[in-house]
Amino acid sequence: MAKAAAVLGVHLLDTARGAVRAGSLTRDTDGGVVFNIAEEYLRDPARPILSLSWLDPESDDRTRDRLASRGDKIGLHGSVPPWFAGLLPEGALRDLVLTEMGPGDHDQFDVLTRLGADLPGAVLITPETEAPRSAGPLHLGNVKGFQAARPEGVVKFSLAGIQLKFTANPEGERLTVPGSDDTGRCIIKVASDRYAGLPEAEHGAMTLARMIGIDAAPCRLVPRGTVAGVPEEFLAHGENVLVVDRFDRGAGDERIHIEDAGQVIGAIGERKYTMANTETVINMVSRFSTDRRADVLEAVRRVAADILLGNGDNHLKNWSFHFPAPGEVRLSPAYDIVPTVLFIPRDTMALRFVRTHQFETVDMHRFERVASFLKVDPKWITREIKAIIERALDLWPKAAPELLGERWAKTLLARLDTLRLVQEERG
Repeated sequence: MAKAAAVLGVHLLDTARGAVRAGSLTRDTDGGVVFNIAEEYLRDPARPILSLSWLDPESDDRTRDRLASRGDKIGLHGSVPPWFAGLLPEGALRDLVLTEMGPGDHDQFDVLTRLGADLPGAVLITPETEAPRSAGPLHLGNVKGFQAARPEGVVKFSLAGIQLKFTANPEGERLTVPGSDDTGRCIIKVASDRYAGLPEAEHGAMTLARMIGIDAAPCRLVPRGTVAGVPEEFLAHGENVLVVDRFDRGAGDERIHIEDAGQVIGAIGERKYTMANTETVINMVSRFSTDRRADVLEAVRRVAADILLGNGDNHLKNWSFHFPAPGEVRLSPAYDIVPTVLFIPRDTMALRFVRTHQFETVDMHRFERVASFLKVDPKWITREIKAIIERALDLWPKAAPELLGERWAKTLLARLDTLRLVQEERG
């Protein structure tokens, strides 16, 4: 079936310069979608970074060549180019969006049209032609000076990931889903009918990670009754929801640009588990971070924390960069730290780490291999890992039962004895 031809403007809401038009997404009647870089953006030597995949930190000429290249900026059959697909929800949230769009042949371009006013990071996508009917019922409203889509229904935003989640704003003791002219400053992650206690487990793991030195996004558990604007049916599977402060939202309605590692390399869908390994991610951090030492050390600390906590879902989309100021690229705070081994006892690492997926077989030598790969002194890597392990062994026996309950804490703490990293530290 022929699709309606349409054009979307792609804008980057830069903290210093305001809205910068980066280009346009055009869909033809055959469903082909092309991202065309704006000439003004291409010629601008001080352009804000849209994607690290199109950046060469050492050469603006090579950066312009990458921006102008068409190879990774084309989608077929209504699929948007991979970088933009990485902005869209998956799983339960995507199903809810499609339900609210109503019957019809909805593709990724339609979903992006519908949710373009409230995307992860600082990207704003606005219709530049009449919005196609296949984008579902919506109206246009003023967003940052642009006429942007304002859909009907509960979901007016996009958040990447499979788990069902919503955006909200704190209002006193309550959390309220933002209105049609606002964006959420925190994320609500609701309980799962499949994994009982998931908000409590993630909150516990995030807190334990922060205790041993991980820069984790602030989060808290709140009773589901404090949430207003989310239908009760989505809150019915547990007493609590997890609230995570968004690091891509600042004071007022400021938006801070972010990009996950899956977007950087074009990993879509299940390829977020297979298209790269942990060393690839750490190498990205080393190459792009404007505080290389601090962020490389943070990255290896997170790998160690995943091993200690049994987080088997730290895939490419759970590693992100953020751009807090012009010219600044930093590893974002950690998020989605879940002790998956509590739900899937034989779970393994989402990304291969120095030729293994097994938590138990990772030893200090593998971290030394990473140091060699990065051409850095292995001692400042291994020193960080030893410190992480020592803090966990010292602090977690008391903290884990309070955060996770006796049963889960016993499982997590007993599991430490099976890890080669811990065995080496204990001698």
